[in-house]
Amino acid sequence: MNIDSKCIGKRKGGLKTVIALLVLLLALFAGIVLNGSLVQEKQASLLNSAYAAFNQADYEKAFQLFNEARGTYTFTLKAYRMVRSGEYVNANDLGEIVISTCLAAIYDSLFQLEEAPVWVGRSKEQLAAITDQNRKAELEQLVKTAGAASDLCRLFAEGDIENALKELKKVEQSSLPGDQDFFIFEIRFLIACGKALEEPLILNQARELLFFATTDAGINNDKTQKLWGILTN
Repeated sequence: MNIDSKCIGKRKGGLKTVIALLVLLLALFAGIVLNGSLVQEKQASLLNSAYAAFNQADYEKAFQLFNEARGTYTFTLKAYRMVRSGEYVNANDLGEIVISTCLAAIYDSLFQLEEAPVWVGRSKEQLAAITDQNRKAELEQLVKTAGAASDLCRLFAEGDIENALKELKKVEQSSLPGDQDFFIFEIRFLIACGKALEEPLILNQARELLFFATTDAGINNDKTQKLWGILTN
């Protein structure tokens, strides 16, 4: 075999090696994407179950499922989303959803004038997962307000109602303007305090706020409807 034949043989051998490596890489990438597809299906199933639990006010189950879904953000899932376009829930969005679940659980308890220290603690823990600093600042204030509202229910349960009303004013001043959950709680708390103290002025204040909520603010939901019943009974 002459020199040219040897060079051609080496080139063919090198080409075969390159092709083999490319085939191997493509197979590996295909496997990663396939695994990512399965992870995406699992995440979608978890989210569907979590939303269903949330809508049924089963916040404990929703919280666990949402957190389980957060554990599916793997390298393979990212690879799958790189090749398959679509609208997906990212990790930061899901972190906000988990905090929203905590806040919903808190305010459902507060509507019954029951403090919610466990859920307040969970909501604070979840803030660490939020990477968007602007959104994080807003969520921190929502969580802080919810925690303060929970403390108001503790004061109410202890019979320290006058002090609770003073603290309510402070919480109101520091709350975010669009915090609808706190606004509804504030009306509920005023009704409870007004009835406990047998103070018509407080009840009138609650009535005015409730009227504003259901007319000007357009908040017409199950809680505002219940508030009218609580106020008049």
